[in-house]
Amino acid sequence: MEEDQRLRLAPMHQLSEALCDDDDWTGMKDPAERRKRQVRLSLRAYRKRKAARMNPRLSTLVMIMDPDSQSRQQVDPVARSKVYQQMVVSLPHLFIPAAVDHKGTFIPMRSLYPISRDHLMPLIEYNVWRATLTNVLILGHIHLIGQQTCSFGHDATIFPNLYRSNSLPKSLEPTTLQRTHRHPDWIDILPSPKMRDNAMRTYHLIPRDELCADVMGRMSGGQYNTDSAIMVWSNPWEPDGWELSEAFIRKWWMLVKDCDDILDATNKWRALRGDDPLTF
Repeated sequence: MEEDQRLRLAPMHQLSEALCDDDDWTGMKDPAERRKRQVRLSLRAYRKRKAARMNPRLSTLVMIMDPDSQSRQQVDPVARSKVYQQMVVSLPHLFIPAAVDHKGTFIPMRSLYPISRDHLMPLIEYNVWRATLTNVLILGHIHLIGQQTCSFGHDATIFPNLYRSNSLPKSLEPTTLQRTHRHPDWIDILPSPKMRDNAMRTYHLIPRDELCADVMGRMSGGQYNTDSAIMVWSNPWEPDGWELSEAFIRKWWMLVKDCDDILDATNKWRALRGDDPLTF
C-alpha cells in the first residue's frame, strides 16, 4: 500500500468530551439527533472551561480528578500527593470530612468523591473497609494506613457522618485492660468494649492475617472465607451498627463470647430481613 494511501488514526478532538457511545455524533444521519449530541458535548466543554477560569488550579487537577481518566495511574506519585494537598486547600468540598486531621495536617491516601469506577467493589466488603478506616481515623491510628498486612493500603472514603467530638465515642473508649496492658493496635478498632477485652486475652492465639481476611474479604488480598463475614449498616464506632455472620461467630467465638451488644445488633439487623436470631 502506498504511503499516502495508508489509513491514519488520530484522536478525534470533536469527541474529547464524549463519555459513552450515546455521545458519539459522528456518522449520525438524523440531523436533529446529531445536533443534540453536539450541543451536549459543547455544553460539557463550556462548563469545564468555566470552572477552570473560576479556579485556575482546577485546570491542573482535571486529569487526577477525572474518574474516567485513562492516564490517572501514570501521574507521578509525588506530584499527585502535592496536588491532593493543594486540593484540600482550594477544593475542600470534593473531600469527605477528615481528609485533614484536627491539626490541619494533610492525611495522605484519601479518595475523591464520588468513587471512581475502578474502586467499585462488593458493597458489603467495601462498607466494612470504610468502617474500619473510620475507626482508625477517630482513634488517630494513622500509622495503620499504608501497612501491607491486612491491606491497610487501599484508598477509601470514610463514613460521611464521621464522629465529631474532642472526646472518643464511649464505645471506643479504652477499657481497663487496654489502658494497663500493651496490645496490638488493631484491637482498639473493634467497636465493642467486651470484644476488645476478649481480644486482649486471646490475641496471641489469633492468626491476625486470617482474621483480617475473614473481616475484609477480597479486600484483604489473602485467602478468605466468604461465609465468615461482618457487615456494617450504620455508625462503625457503635456496636449497634455491626452484624456478624453465623460462620464468623462459630469461627471466632473467643472474640464474641459474652458480647451482648454485638449479638443484639446482629439479631436486630437479621430481624429486619426476616432471618432467625442467632445465639452465641
